[in-house]
Amino acid sequence: MDIELHHWRKDWMMMGAFFTTEQTGEIYSRLTALKPLHLAFCALESRFARSGGLAAVTAKEIPFLKHINHFKKACLISPCYPTIMSAAPLQKSEIAFAVPFAGKSVPVQVYTYQNEYQEPQPGTVMEYFIRAPGFFEAQNRLKDPYLYYADDPLKNDAALRENALFYVAAVPHLLAAIGWRTDTIVHAQDWQAALITLTVKQAMCDENPLLQAAAVVITMHNPYDSYFPATQLDKILTPPLRKRVAETKIEGWTAFEIGLALADGPTATVSEHFARELASDPIQVEHFAPHLQTSFRRGTVRGVNNGLFVPFSPDFPLREQHTLQQIAEIKQHKREQLLKILATYTPPQRFGELSYQGQSILTLPDAIPILFMNGRLDPVQKGYDVLLRAVERFGRDEIKLVLAPMPVQEEDLDLFHQIASKCRGDITVFPIRMEKGFQELLSGSTFGLMPSIYEPFGAALDYMANGTAVIARNTGGLTDQIINEVNGLLWREVPDHYTAANIKAFAAGARVVQMRKFNPWMGDMIDALHRRLLEAKVLYQMQRQVYHKIIRQGFLQAGKFSWEKTARQYGKIYACVRR
Repeated sequence: MDIELHHWRKDWMMMGAFFTTEQTGEIYSRLTALKPLHLAFCALESRFARSGGLAAVTAKEIPFLKHINHFKKACLISPCYPTIMSAAPLQKSEIAFAVPFAGKSVPVQVYTYQNEYQEPQPGTVMEYFIRAPGFFEAQNRLKDPYLYYADDPLKNDAALRENALFYVAAVPHLLAAIGWRTDTIVHAQDWQAALITLTVKQAMCDENPLLQAAAVVITMHNPYDSYFPATQLDKILTPPLRKRVAETKIEGWTAFEIGLALADGPTATVSEHFARELASDPIQVEHFAPHLQTSFRRGTVRGVNNGLFVPFSPDFPLREQHTLQQIAEIKQHKREQLLKILATYTPPQRFGELSYQGQSILTLPDAIPILFMNGRLDPVQKGYDVLLRAVERFGRDEIKLVLAPMPVQEEDLDLFHQIASKCRGDITVFPIRMEKGFQELLSGSTFGLMPSIYEPFGAALDYMANGTAVIARNTGGLTDQIINEVNGLLWREVPDHYTAANIKAFAAGARVVQMRKFNPWMGDMIDALHRRLLEAKVLYQMQRQVYHKIIRQGFLQAGKFSWEKTARQYGKIYACVRR
């Protein structure tokens, strides 16, 4: 569906908190005359520093944004994390400059990587990585760029805010250093980059302007936000702006409160349904984003669906043109390959055995479904514990479950160990980045699972592109990707206990998920998922043709998502910056 932007107009109210009337008028004049020649994609994740889906977006989306929207040049601007990216094939460039930050002049060295791509047509995008002493020193076994202190959330949040502030302060200087002082669109990703809306405008208003004309738009990949006291914002402000902020006597704002208000185009998020949920779903309205509801109502958020992150499996060359018999034969072959992997791939981190009637998993009858779930172990979002509680209700050898979570700490796996021990023979866990077997799980499993508490976009398409049916909670981008009982199976609990109090209690229990089973909303989700898994098992055992039709329709649905469509939608957002 095309996004509608005819009625969007920039909200200039927040400008007065930072800029004079004269400065606001000057910015307005420069933006209305801007000719979009350059695109700078700004994110704290990259192909070399991954946490969630944003890293994949930076690798996939930029070439399409460049070519579809006819930019002369495009680039990625991201931090250089010295520990995480020590093995990355980066080149030390001749670009160096100093960034004023917290009353000091911080030296920056820029490293580069040239991304050569073939789609939508052959070309290159330069990726710039900002390295500065004392910044971006995230260090953890997951190589997650957002984790500085994995065992201390408060200390980690403070470190992440400080590093995000330095990053947004450095971006205008990098733009100037590469000669992009004018006619530039800056596409900022998530709260960590949202304050670029402020630093870029500040760079246009200096006595000797660092930038001439640059517009900033924002994509929210997640509702997470962070509060900045005015005293902390001072670190990135020039003296005139510090004085003006002090005169407002406002104690502070969150990154998105400032960013969404100062953005030069409509705010985007990564799926159409999630865009609506941001202003309607209780978990967003009451818990994650109550402070942003005014901004959402004023400008609304536009949903721009992501494209396909993984290629279609070569094991299904005809995709939706396959006969049901062909799909059945290929799935059987992939299942046999998967069973061999599950019987032989035993890295030391794996726990929980898989067996059938006490014998080798290789003897598993075809009628017993194999379920698979993977991804970050985020206890507020991903729903691993909901799944574990639902699966523990099954009897021995009814189903087999494979989990590949990415935990931050070993204690995050306590419930996994508990349920795997209780359901011995039926559950196995790979709490690592798998060196082998992952592709076999994607294409050989009976069902891929996504019991997400909320999901901006999600990876249902990854399963579909690999010929595996998906079972997902009816939320966010999963709703856009799955048509229930056509190309996948959706479920949703009754809304009786979906209240602000239960949502907040659920989120507060993220550190000790074992206690959440007493939460009424959690109970409803477990009940609903258990019923859906039972129905899926019966469907697979008794209606195999219907099951294979769902797989075939999944190929068709996955083909409807493309980065070209994504880029065209963003082109409409970029066009708004001149209004």
